[in-house]
This record gives sequence, structure tokens and C-alpha cells, in this order.
Amino acid sequence: MRRVSAPDPLPRPGLVRRILVGVGALLAGNVAATATAMVSSMVLARTLGVADYGRYSLVFLYATLFQGLASFGLDDILTRELSRGRGGADRLLGNAILLRLLLSAAAVAVCVGAAQWAEADRQVAWGTVLAVSPLLLSAVYVPLWSVLAARLEYPLREAIVVASRVAEVALLVGFALAGARLLALVAVTALAQSVPLALTLWLVRNRIRPVFRYDPQLARGLLAQSVPLGLASVVALVYGRVDGVLLARLAGYEAVGLYSAAYKFLNLVLALPYVVNAAVFPVLARMQEDRETAQVVFQRAFDYLILVALPLATGGTFLASSLVRSVYGPGFEAAAEPLRVLLWAAVFMFAARTCRQLLVAGGQQGAHLALLVAGAVVNVLLNLWWIPRWGLVGAAWATLGAEAAVLAAAYVVVRARLGLQLQLGFVLRAGAATVCMGAAAAGSTFLGPWASALLGGGAYLVATAGFGLWPRQPRALLEGRGLRVGAS
Repeated sequence: MRRVSAPDPLPRPGLVRRILVGVGALLAGNVAATATAMVSSMVLARTLGVADYGRYSLVFLYATLFQGLASFGLDDILTRELSRGRGGADRLLGNAILLRLLLSAAAVAVCVGAAQWAEADRQVAWGTVLAVSPLLLSAVYVPLWSVLAARLEYPLREAIVVASRVAEVALLVGFALAGARLLALVAVTALAQSVPLALTLWLVRNRIRPVFRYDPQLARGLLAQSVPLGLASVVALVYGRVDGVLLARLAGYEAVGLYSAAYKFLNLVLALPYVVNAAVFPVLARMQEDRETAQVVFQRAFDYLILVALPLATGGTFLASSLVRSVYGPGFEAAAEPLRVLLWAAVFMFAARTCRQLLVAGGQQGAHLALLVAGAVVNVLLNLWWIPRWGLVGAAWATLGAEAAVLAAAYVVVRARLGLQLQLGFVLRAGAATVCMGAAAAGSTFLGPWASALLGGGAYLVATAGFGLWPRQPRALLEGRGLRVGAS
């Protein structure tokens, strides 16, 4: 296969600026939304205790498992089609919403039936009914977000997300302080989903008006394209949530509470690859028209995601106990060990999700689905093997193993199907800088975890500068001051 080089700098500076603005908006919005989620988790954990916090987390794990059926890949397909600027956007959007409403109603019905049949704990069963109901609301407002994504209007979309999360946290804190217990808090969380619906309808009203006239040919076309991606969404949610469900069955609600506490930190870290991939998706969707730009975007996204993932995992190794103790308080100390493993799993997740998103952008939904099915099977088997032996830590190692396997397979498929490939020199230098960080942090542990992590972070910055890993603009600024910063 012909080797594809990555020209530097990236072509079309206006496009680069729009991508960077999108990345900044998405990152700020996701960090803010995840931070508010961390605040709500902290309040809930301290209010409910380990076991009931495990029940609360399990309720939303069950509900989340059915989100894939409710969306069934239509949102990504809608974003892709709107990004291509084809006519009939109003009819396209209207039919997408109608299909989403139908699928969401089916998802709610199946989830309610499954919860009432399978869950012996009545609080968890009825909590699942409350938690899954807002899928009907998201069927209306999430397709409207595709309009904003296709136009790279991410700041507006993220403003809606953050405002909604702030309203949810305010409601949860208020009810928790008033003495509300499990079911009431689940109901409040579900009720808060009306906020993004109202905000989206108000703010997007002048951008596009969906035409709710069912078009059988258009609807069939949307479904035909989304079926592989929809199945992939279902499998991906099972893949990402099965460890919590299996923990409930094999180790009890307290184990779920502890593992969920650790996973909240992982969700915070995973905001970065989500926003980067979402921001570049409209560009990658035009891969057939501009393959050279797609190659460059893929390489740069991969490089800089790994550049951030490695120090996060290394720092988290030293700070896990302190982070858990600071956020969740007494009783949650055992969450630190799985957190360490999950943060290293995040390194593989950063890269694997980029490869998977590239396959979707390139129209390879079938390959994307096959990868997720394989990853889900590996994850389930490893969880069944390791949870009985090592409990929480076994579930975390199962996640790491499954993500490593998916990354290896995904990159092979990207090269074979799309003809894109990575040059790994940047990542190898980032790995060397991470070794410097780990050595500095390990050598200063006597100063305490926070000081150790701070010194390690400083060593990482110096090492990455020395290896020439900083983006060109910061390097140029320092060299303008008379400082030589590595060789690119």
C-alpha cells in the first residue's frame, strides 16, 4: 500500500480555525457538563451511601443500555448528510425526528418490561422506569443538535448542554438536602431532561424548521444507512456498561457504587476524545472529496490525544487515592485501585475511538459494528473471568484488555478499508516524555501525592518541549524569546 505522508502545515487555515473553535467549545462544554456531573455524584454518594449509590448508578446503567436502540445511529447519519449540504434538509430532519420518536417508544417499552421482569429489587426496577422515560424527549432535541454540529456551531450546542446540567445539579442538590431518597432523586434527574428540550426548541427555532411529512423513501434511506451504526450503538453501550451490570450480579450493589465512583473520573477524561472526534467529524465525512486533509486531520487528532492521555494516566496513578477521598469521602476508598487501571484504559480508548469515528465518517459502518461486537464479546468474557477472582479491579482490567484489542483491530481496518495510516514517531516521543514524568513523580513521592504529581507534570512539559512535541505556534513564541524548543 502506498505510504501517505502528512503534510505540514494543515491546509485551509479557515477550516482549521473552525475546527479549533469547535474543539474549544466542545471541550469547555463537556468539561463543564462532566464537572457538574461529578458534583451531583459527590452529593448523591454522600447522601445515599455506597449501596444506594450503587442502586442509583445501576438504574441509569439500565436506562443507558437502551439509548442505542432509541437513536439507532440516526444522529450520526443525520449529521453526516447535513454536513454534505444536500437539499431537502427540512424534510430530512423531520423524518429523522419521526423515526427517533418511534424507536424511542420501542426502547422505553422494552426497557420497562426487562426491568420489571429481571430485577428483584423493586426500587431499582421502578427507578429504571423513571430513568428511561426521557428518551422520548431526547428524540426531539438531539436531532436538532445535528443541525448545529453540521454547521460547526458547537458553542451554541454546548451552551445548551451546560445549562441543562447546571439545572439538573441544582435540582438534585436541593432535593438531596431536603432529605429525598433513591426514587425521588431518580425522578428529579429524569425531570431535568425537559430543560434541554425547551432550550433547544427556543434557540434553534430560526435555523431550520423540520417538515413532519413522512417520506417512505427518505425514511428507508436513513434507516438503511443507520442500521449498521445503530446496531453498533447498541453493542457499544453494552460494551461500555456491561461491567457495571455484571458487577451487580456477581459482587453486589456496593461494588457497583465503588466502580461507578471510579468510572466518573474516567468519563471526565473521555470528554477530550469525544469533543475532538465530534469537531472533526464533518471534515472527515468529506473524505472522498479531500483525502489529503482527512489524512492530516487523522494524524494530528491521534497525536495530540495521546499526548494528553499519557500524562493523565500517569498523574492519576499517583493521585487516585487522594482524588477518591476528596470527592466521595469515607467509605469509597476501595474505588482508587480500579481508577488507576481505568485511567490507563483511557489511553487505548482515546486512540480506539478516533479510529472508530473515522470508519463511520468514511461510510464503513459495517466494519465499525464488527469491531464493537468483537470488543463486547472480549469484554464480557474477561469480566466473567476476572470479576469473580478480583472483583472491582478485575472489571477494570477487563475494560483495559478489551480496549487494547479493539484499538489494534480498528487500526488494521482503517488502513485496509480507507487507505489511511499513522506515523508513530510522535507517539514514541510522547512515550519517552511519559517515562520522564513517571521517574520524576516516583522520585518525589516523599513530598506527598499532589506535590509528586505536580513535579511529574513539570517534567512532562519540559520533556515534551525538548522532544519537539508542542504545536508550532507555542514553539515559535518561545523561540522568538531566544529559547530553542526541540526538533519537529
